Amino acid sequence: MDTLNLIKSESSFNQDDWEMLVETIQQSYKIKRHVDFFRWQQEYVTRILPHDIMIAVWGDFSKKHLSYDVCSNIPGFHTGALLEAPGEVGNLMADLYQRWLNNNERWYVINNFSVDVDAGDELSPKVFSQKLSQMHSVLVYGVRDIRGSSDSIYVFFDQGEEFPNRRAMLGMLMPHVDSAMRRLECVVPGYEHQDEEDFEFSINGLTQREMEILHWVKMGKTNTEISMILGISPNTVKNHLKRVFSKLDVTSRAQAVAAYMQPAVN
Repeated sequence: MDTLNLIKSESSFNQDDWEMLVETIQQSYKIKRHVDFFRWQQEYVTRILPHDIMIAVWGDFSKKHLSYDVCSNIPGFHTGALLEAPGEVGNLMADLYQRWLNNNERWYVINNFSVDVDAGDELSPKVFSQKLSQMHSVLVYGVRDIRGSSDSIYVFFDQGEEFPNRRAMLGMLMPHVDSAMRRLECVVPGYEHQDEEDFEFSINGLTQREMEILHWVKMGKTNTEISMILGISPNTVKNHLKRVFSKLDVTSRAQAVAAYMQPAVN
């Protein structure tokens, strides 16, 4: 389906769509930290625009001097790892940006998408090539920055052969995604890995993996279900939760979720 047809489909809103969109926009105003953005992305944005990975990219695309922010539940696919070795991903993002320009700066979808895992810079992190090779559709939304001369694209990847069809509200949703992202500090290179499964991107003492697990606890998933979703063992989930309980000074899953959802305080 081309962009023109997608735009025409915006007239198909129903009352539930509007209520979901309004709630999502309202929640975006509460975002102050990366953890807030991650929770908003997983709990609200994915209801409107289902996807597996979102990468925000900005900078000088012609010279491939780019910055990144990644929002993903996929193990090992996080901002810090990408910043350490952008490699092939930089080439891919420059290509997607050029396609956006060629499409008259309008968002677009590529279905049956594929990434050549053998292409690109030798420093390209294997986890990114491997995970991106599992993505089969992509949606690209660009933002022109005339004042700052630093255009941005938001790239949504999904494992489905065709991008999920909840795209009618994209034009109203994405300015709020962009605004929320611009309020956050940039992640910088230098974060260290605790091991292959647990990246120490610490926010209020919680790693990204621990936040991912708490998200699924909040959704009512058991340790076994969480282990299947994240591709780790149930014992690893249990050990993560023990550390979460200690960091948040709680003794139960319900208390941990309540502490995790507590609004940020300036």
